Amino acid sequence: MRKRRFCMLLLVITITGLFATAGIVLALNSREIVRAVEVRNPTGSKGTVFVVFRPGVTGFNEDIVNAFIRGLIASDWRVEVTTSSQQTPTNVTAYNIIVLGTPTNGGKPHQSMLDYLARVNFGGKSVILILTSGGDGLDSMGYFRDATINANGTVLTELRFQLFEAGAADRAYTAGTEVAV
Repeated sequence: MRKRRFCMLLLVITITGLFATAGIVLALNSREIVRAVEVRNPTGSKGTVFVVFRPGVTGFNEDIVNAFIRGLIASDWRVEVTTSSQQTPTNVTAYNIIVLGTPTNGGKPHQSMLDYLARVNFGGKSVILILTSGGDGLDSMGYFRDATINANGTVLTELRFQLFEAGAADRAYTAGTEVAV
């Protein structure tokens, strides 16, 4: 009888801990992350790329976006980078290309990215989409593409990366080196 009570208590503690952890992760993932616009490679001669991304829970999305940025810099682009938030600039007239990077959240791009896309008008500018996910991300990419087109962006390239994908950072870097106006 004592052993059974102990097992039940342990089960209740475990389930409570799982729910508490899930609540914390959801709360952290839904909060807005605001970063100032950072200029990388200020003397880049090819043009200026504006990168807007949403850091994910694992850091994978930020790692992929940074690998892509390193590729842009290696090709001599000036890069301005920030996170998707209420404070993200919506005047994009000074940029040659826009890069948007987001993890999936509930089968679609992160809400902060969708909110940004609802506020901005790309005016026909070329946009590169970077999506990271735990699965294939096909449905999420369709949603991401449609929201970008609704913001008057011209989708130039769509890049999908899966969590734990071997060589993902190298593929992102290479894609960054291949960007052309």
